[in-house]
Amino acid sequence: MMTIIQATLKATITRIHKIPAAARPRMRLFAAVAAGVIYGLLLRVGFEHKSLHAWLQIVSTAFLILAPFSVGAIAVVLAAGKSHIHVGMQVMVSFMSMMAFLLAMFVFLLEGMVCLVLVFPVFVVAALIGGLIAGAIHNRFRASKISLYSFALLPLLLGPVEASLPPVQSEQLVSSVIQIQASPEEVFDQLASVQNIQPDELGFSFVHLIGLPKPIAADFTGTGVGAVRTSRWEKDVRFEEIITTWKKPGTMHYRFDILPGGIPKYVLDRHVEMGGEYFDVIDGGYDLKAKDGGTELRLSTRFINKSQLKTYGDLWGKMVLNDFHQSILGLMKNRAEQRHQQQQQQ
Repeated sequence: MMTIIQATLKATITRIHKIPAAARPRMRLFAAVAAGVIYGLLLRVGFEHKSLHAWLQIVSTAFLILAPFSVGAIAVVLAAGKSHIHVGMQVMVSFMSMMAFLLAMFVFLLEGMVCLVLVFPVFVVAALIGGLIAGAIHNRFRASKISLYSFALLPLLLGPVEASLPPVQSEQLVSSVIQIQASPEEVFDQLASVQNIQPDELGFSFVHLIGLPKPIAADFTGTGVGAVRTSRWEKDVRFEEIITTWKKPGTMHYRFDILPGGIPKYVLDRHVEMGGEYFDVIDGGYDLKAKDGGTELRLSTRFINKSQLKTYGDLWGKMVLNDFHQSILGLMKNRAEQRHQQQQQQ
């Protein structure tokens, strides 16, 4: 893989030098951005290749931080050539290369929209930092080839080191609360079986905006502890929640059981799939208590982050689940309050 990257960068440098002087600034910029994109795509394919999985892992600092850092740095060094490159150009080149790289991953079906949105902030920031550092080094030392290959090797050198570290799972709890103007008994009756969920009942949600499926129904089989709540979502998503605590009208807890094929491969990118290689949901549930003449409803979910990127993975896992929680709690609130009003009018 290192040989392929070195040959690609060498060929790019040779072609840039052959560009006529009159057309060089514009064409150099295009070639530099293209080289950054090609380098990034080679890393993306290499980090995902099965034969390299023991040494390179895609959900890692090496790929999610150092790869975009190097993409921005390489593009800036190539765009500068032997000339001084000012800060504004450094920012523009590194940003253009990163945006083109993200677009290329989407076009070539290497990543779906969900993953791209999740990595967008860190990719852009890392690329800009890489471009600025590379620009500063280039302006001071003009060591183009040395700088180029040094930046190119960074992710490949850290990747095996990071992959050799013992796995450390991070268990996180996400808990969200809503106040409902209905009794705990009325709210509890809405939790077990939820039918015909309409999209407008869920309100706006960022995670649904970027393509994650919406719930459409929940069927309840049995009663009390051991009963099964089957959740059905858009795009043929289906999973079970096995009831572990049932204390009406105060508590309904469950553990998740994601059956094989319950979340089709086309729904979620493998890197963010629940029950997959990097993330998994464990259990969750509802807790209700009377408060302010109504009910305080709390929805909690525990998940495991098994990736090497702990802080960022935990942050996004919490954000995604909290967004889901708000949609579900809003649904429960609307239905319970409507039911309460209907009973008051009877």
